[in-house]
Amino acid sequence: MKVITTNTFRHTLRDIHKKTENRKFCFVIGAGASSKSGISTGRELSEKWFDEIQNRLEKEELMKWVSDQKIDKNDLSASYGNIYRKRFENDKTSGYEFLVQEMKDVMPSFGHIVLAQILSRIPGHCVLTTNFDGLVESSVYQFTDKTPLVCGHESLSGYARPSPSHPLIVKIHRDLLLAPKSDPDEINNLASGWKEPLDNIFSTHIPIIIGYGGNDGSLMNYFETMNKPSNFFWCGIDENKISIRIKNLISKHDGRFVKIEGFDELMFELLKVFDEIKPIKEELEKITTLRLNIADKRLIELTDLRNLKDTLLAKETITESTKELSALEYGNMADKENDKEKCKQIYLEATNKYKDTGWLWWKFTYFLHFIKKDYTELDTYYQNGLNSNKNEAGYLINYAIFLQEIKKDYTKAEEYYLKALALQPDNAICNGSYAAFLQKIKKDNTKAEEYYLKALAADSTNAINNGNYALFLHDVKKEGV
Repeated sequence: MKVITTNTFRHTLRDIHKKTENRKFCFVIGAGASSKSGISTGRELSEKWFDEIQNRLEKEELMKWVSDQKIDKNDLSASYGNIYRKRFENDKTSGYEFLVQEMKDVMPSFGHIVLAQILSRIPGHCVLTTNFDGLVESSVYQFTDKTPLVCGHESLSGYARPSPSHPLIVKIHRDLLLAPKSDPDEINNLASGWKEPLDNIFSTHIPIIIGYGGNDGSLMNYFETMNKPSNFFWCGIDENKISIRIKNLISKHDGRFVKIEGFDELMFELLKVFDEIKPIKEELEKITTLRLNIADKRLIELTDLRNLKDTLLAKETITESTKELSALEYGNMADKENDKEKCKQIYLEATNKYKDTGWLWWKFTYFLHFIKKDYTELDTYYQNGLNSNKNEAGYLINYAIFLQEIKKDYTKAEEYYLKALALQPDNAICNGSYAAFLQKIKKDNTKAEEYYLKALAADSTNAINNGNYALFLHDVKKEGV
């Protein structure tokens, strides 16, 4: 096995980056890369859980389990999966809750910020991780102007293609919110659907492995049987503390073991590889200033609107009797009216005068549907507004929900769900709403999961879609039970 320094590695990567266009990097991130963010490594968790197991089992039972599972007390991390399963065998949900608490409120480290800049500034590079945490995608969201494509479930494997516009993040053991895998029965084999996308990625991408211990069967088995990549780098602190299996893998691919001090330290060195990356402080100031300016501008707009509302309120009696109100003024009057019946009358007068103003119909039907819950003539009002909102997916989705939940007209409801999706096929709300319809009404769980996953691929942070899909996994697929 050949060993190189971080300095040599940095120069090697710069040669590749500067002199070849069709070779990209796939950063393979393990638990060691998250330790600076406060998340325990696999070794630390294995040791903690093993101590707890010792306190729970009788000596004879413990010795038998250690012997049967071939637990090496000097290298507990190698048995992470078996130790996890034993520790939480009597209540699997406690295992999941432990992981949730372990990753609660963690923040990206400096290394994650640099990695986010690499993914967003230089198109084509990607991340493959065994971690459940959201540190990489959080860094992209917070510190760049890009939106990542996060494939946090094997059902999304078909979308795992590097893109010039969306940084790709592949979570081989699933995302924390999507029934993550820790049990050895789950992590010892690569989930169906991953091989072809990974083959495609590594046909052009060089693996750069950081913080990964190689203790799961799935990813290690893949690396051992994959087609030889154009290069192969395994980064670690001490070459003498890695397993024979890892050493053989590096040698098999004619790769290099890169001696590093840590994840943050390595990513600091990579700042010198990519000239496209601005100084971190300057980049963060730019992103933050832009977002603050957008928020400040909106605050000014809303303040002006509030002042207008106050003016209208002061002159209400005169205005209503002597002045022809604009559509905007009607909308403002409706917003400030606390009496729901009076608010309805304002909207009726407004839509009667401005029959083709789509946003008025949208606000009116939304008010009746979701706030006043006045369904008496709501179907008529929705239809009155359809002509001016026929290309507005959100309006069509609201009408579809009304047809489904209130009218119980499921055929017509599906018609409008599909019309909305035709307008915005990648809209997270459209896909998530239709997925719920397929699950609850049509009982088509296969198709429902397809649309849940499309919704999550479009926006992995949508709380409603994440919650609905988590319930789907629990209630329908019995995952996490």
